[in-house]
Amino acid sequence: MGRSSGLVGASAHGELKPGEFRHQGSGATYRIYRENTGYYLEFTKEDSLDPNRKVAGRRRLEYFIGSGAAARAYVHSQDGFLFQAPVSYYSSAQRWDLPPGYQEYRYIHLSRPVDNDCLECHASGVRPIPGTTNRYEPVPFLEGAIGCERCHGPGQQHVAAMSAKRGRGAREIINPAKLDARRRDSVCALCHLSGEARVPRAGRSLATFKPGDLLTDHVVSFVWEPADSPEVTVISHFERLWRSRCKEESGDRMWCGTCHDPHSVPAPSERAQFFRQKCLGCHQDASCRLSPESRAKQANHCAGCHMPTTRAADGGHSAFTDHFIRRPDRATTATGQAARSLAPFWGGTAHARERGLAYADVAQTTQAPAHYARAFDLLKGAAATQTSDDMALMRLAFLYSRRQEHRLAMELYERSLKLDPSSVTAAVNLATYLARQGRMPEAIRLWQDTLTREAGLEAPGINLARAYLQMGDPTAARNILMKLQEHNPDSAAVREALAAASVPATQK
Repeated sequence: MGRSSGLVGASAHGELKPGEFRHQGSGATYRIYRENTGYYLEFTKEDSLDPNRKVAGRRRLEYFIGSGAAARAYVHSQDGFLFQAPVSYYSSAQRWDLPPGYQEYRYIHLSRPVDNDCLECHASGVRPIPGTTNRYEPVPFLEGAIGCERCHGPGQQHVAAMSAKRGRGAREIINPAKLDARRRDSVCALCHLSGEARVPRAGRSLATFKPGDLLTDHVVSFVWEPADSPEVTVISHFERLWRSRCKEESGDRMWCGTCHDPHSVPAPSERAQFFRQKCLGCHQDASCRLSPESRAKQANHCAGCHMPTTRAADGGHSAFTDHFIRRPDRATTATGQAARSLAPFWGGTAHARERGLAYADVAQTTQAPAHYARAFDLLKGAAATQTSDDMALMRLAFLYSRRQEHRLAMELYERSLKLDPSSVTAAVNLATYLARQGRMPEAIRLWQDTLTREAGLEAPGINLARAYLQMGDPTAARNILMKLQEHNPDSAAVREALAAASVPATQK
């Protein structure tokens, strides 16, 4: 956790190796290198519209995300907005490649926003600009990595108590290990449990959680019941452990801290013996079925057999330890999709609102009609009683739009935006409806506003430029498109719109 983020090159663990690779799908070549005191990503590609022209440029890699044990992502900034760079370094493979999810793109994708939820689990003292998706103060976070207060709560009272020399009993700080089991585990689950969908309670979020709270009072993490898949994902350690036989039989005695010390990590040469001793805290050495010779070949590494390192389904080239502790001869199997449903992890209460939002999230990933239908039924019922819930109204508006019920969708987007004027999604979709009705000045105002909250948004930017053209202002249209091109230099849609905006109206 002490290496989960920071300035590139600011310390030994922030250094990066130069490299180069080509992505066949997009035809882009990426080069990572150091120049003077900075580290840069250079990209080149032949223009798909003009073979005689190349798309080329570079971005300074300013921050890293991830400890580097498996992989690292990188962040660049533009006009105060933070974006994920389209390159990651995979430690086990010792090579550069695209980040997870980027293989599908046929263009150089430079405008994926780094939002607050991402940074909150990798950095401390995050300083977002309120009302924006990914704009931050000039120093976006005060402390790289996870600081003490993330697990122990505010330190001011602790410092004051110790300065007053009131003794060991007056430390005024939280020790997670001494909390009741659910509150103790909530500290770890904050960043290590995502499930299939993680839904904030109304008026709550990850940012409202403080050590000592119950995480389920702030967010609900949904998983498939029965368990849907044996696959390991990047953030599945928590739920995989909780489904294991070791955890089931140990109950509250076993938790993340049983095997992991958050303040130190064993050296690679000590890992096998370190974790073996953790296993022997509950198990007998004689219970191992391997012969002494086989155990010696395995370096007495219990986890090597019972918690194998596995390629993460959503982790690109990275591999992670599977925390579903089991005997090697007992494989897990997937459950048929027809029998599954989303359920809150840890049990507990999930109202129609939370369940509806969870199904809506899953539906956008899977595009499964059944999930869309379930989300619609749940959110329609929730909206009838929770009329001031902007998130539920916005998702329901989207579902009405999919059903071609545009009048109801527009009404809900309007209500949602009044409740949360910073909602980029509600503003973009409402502006589209307003433009269809000929209410262009109102649409323009909303599109302009969204670009101040999340720069580089292609669809609203192009729509805004077209609106300016319709109103006879090609200069304003070109300015918008040129700014979009700075963020998306490989966007064919932006280049086509810019070419159209450069043609005098009398020639069209």
